[in-house]
Formats: sequence, C-alpha cells, structure tokens
Amino acid sequence: MLARVLFKDHRLRPLLRVLVYIVAAVCAQIALGIFVGAVYQAIYGPRAMFMRTPVLLDETIAAMAVVGIAVVLRIFLDRRSVASLGITLGAKMADSRARRYTSVLALFGWGILLGAGMQLLVFAILLALHQTNVFALHFDAAVGYIVLAWMVIFFVAALAEEYPLRGYILQNLWEEWGFWPGAIVTSVMFALIHFKNPYFGDLPWMTLINIAADGLWACLAVLWTRSLWLAWAAHFAWNVFEGPVLGTPVSGIHTGASIVLQGVSGNPLLTGGRFGPEGGAIVLLAEAVGLLALYFLYRCGAFAHAPDSREQYALTAA
Repeated sequence: MLARVLFKDHRLRPLLRVLVYIVAAVCAQIALGIFVGAVYQAIYGPRAMFMRTPVLLDETIAAMAVVGIAVVLRIFLDRRSVASLGITLGAKMADSRARRYTSVLALFGWGILLGAGMQLLVFAILLALHQTNVFALHFDAAVGYIVLAWMVIFFVAALAEEYPLRGYILQNLWEEWGFWPGAIVTSVMFALIHFKNPYFGDLPWMTLINIAADGLWACLAVLWTRSLWLAWAAHFAWNVFEGPVLGTPVSGIHTGASIVLQGVSGNPLLTGGRFGPEGGAIVLLAEAVGLLALYFLYRCGAFAHAPDSREQYALTAA
C-alpha cells in the first residue's frame, strides 16, 4: 500500500518529484546566493554588506538553480528525457538539422509576435478608452542601452520562470493527473509567485486572475507547440514591450526610461494602476485575443514541424 502511494511505474510519484524539485531549487538558489555574497565580501570587504547585486546577476542565479536542478532530477529521479521538458532541437529523424533549427526559430518568432502583440493591444485599447495619454516617443543611445539591458534581463528571467513551471512541474503534474489539472495548478502557482511584487495588494484578485490566465495561455502554448520555445519567447516579449518599450510597470516593477512616454491616469480596474497592465481587466481581453491567435496558428499547422520530444503520457493530450 505504501509503495502505491510513493511510487508509480517503479519511479517516485510525479507529485512527490515536484515537491523534491521545489525544495532542491530553493536550496540551490540560497546556496548560489551565499556563494555570490562570499565573492562580493572577498572583493569589496565590509562595503559588500550595503551593496545590492545587479538584477541580471540575481536572475542568472535563479535561472542556473531552477534549470540545473530540473535537468539533474529529470535524469536521475524522473528517469525521463531532459528534452521532454521543452527546450530541445530534436525532431523526427527524417527532418534535416536545418529544418529543426528553422522550426525552433519560427516558434521563437511567433512567440515574440504574440507576446508583443498582446501588450500593444492593451496599449491601443487603453488609448482608445482615454485611460492613458502619450506625451512623446523618445529613443536615443541612453534609452537604447536601457532597452537592451532589460531585454537581456527579461530573456533570462522568462527562462527562470518557464522552465520550472511549464517545464519540470507541468510535465510531472501532467504525468500524475493529466494536462488540464496540471495546467491549472501551475498557472495558480505562477500567479502566486508574483505575490511579493510591489503593489500586488492594490488589486489582488484581479491581478491573481490575470497572471493565472497568462500562465494557462503558456501551458496551452506548450501543449500545441510541444515545446517551451514559444511560451518562453512570448513571456520575454511581453515583459520587454510592457516595460522598456511602452513604459508601464512590469508586475509592479518600474524599468526606468522607455521609448513611449505615457501617463496612465484611468480607472485602475482597467489599467492595473501601480502594478501595471497585468493588474487590470483589459489585459484579460488581450490574452483572449492572443489565445485565439495561438489556436488559429495551431489549427492552420504552423507548428506541424516543431521539435517533438514528448514522453508517452503527453502524446494523446493535444
């Protein structure tokens, strides 16, 4: 009886693997943080106590921890292919290497278009409803540097969230319960990890629903494209356009100078207020339109040649 609770197919149960992963990933982040702190202490001495590590370094540490632990556990605990977590160039043997690379680039390109498009749609609707005003469009070397810096940060940050949630955790919950329960649980988890962000408490329920909906969108992207490439790219582009391009907060975080200088002064229920668009109702409409666009691409066969390294439990879900 105990064996049935703890094991499935002679492996630790997928749900228990998720718990092991969460604990191991947190411990790995703490350990890497301590190591970086020790390096800072060795370089800067007592001043290190008052220094804040760069955002890119923080995100890189997080990505190294969550991705590294996921890969190790997938090999030794799950005993399944690392490629099935969604970042792979592998495809059917009949496909040429050039075709595999082209397919991955296409997925990433579609993700950028969808992520940017949803944010531009939010911006257009808020303008049409007179919820925001554009003061100017501004681009120079300083703004370009800020945009580029945040692009690098958001590229790493998107991986640090997509790989554990839509990669390791979703895949294991999918194996345990099926796709939809796994997608719902990971989407709620995705929303809850933003709880610590500034101004989350201004409109907590609306923000929770919006971010969970975005998480569900990403899960469906994984289902329909058979990989993480599109979801990763959409997440990356969403943040870049929301912050350094359009100048609104990214989950409560201000990114500084932006290409579009606007003043959001409308109803926070629509605009998201201090948290940014992800806290307002308009973003739900944009996500719905983005989901229809994603489904249209799927039904039209745009992802037909995408790399496919799914495990058996995922082969019948689409």
